[in-house]
Amino acid sequence: MYRLRRVGRSERRFLGVCGGISKYIDREMDPAIIRILWVVLSFFAPLMILFYFILALTLRSEDEEFEEKDKNE
Repeated sequence: MYRLRRVGRSERRFLGVCGGISKYIDREMDPAIIRILWVVLSFFAPLMILFYFILALTLRSEDEEFEEKDKNE
């Protein structure tokens, strides 16, 4: 059965958004790649900074997702 993947925040760095995005793309991807791309894009499009904080507020942390799965099972 097809399983829907969700983007979540990881608790590794500042707010965990880039870490969560890198895990969504590939479990073994280094989050530093996403962080560098995000900083470069922020220079060209300053709204990326606002978008980062919006994602930090709306995405669930990975711990919350695991707790929810345990309650449902």
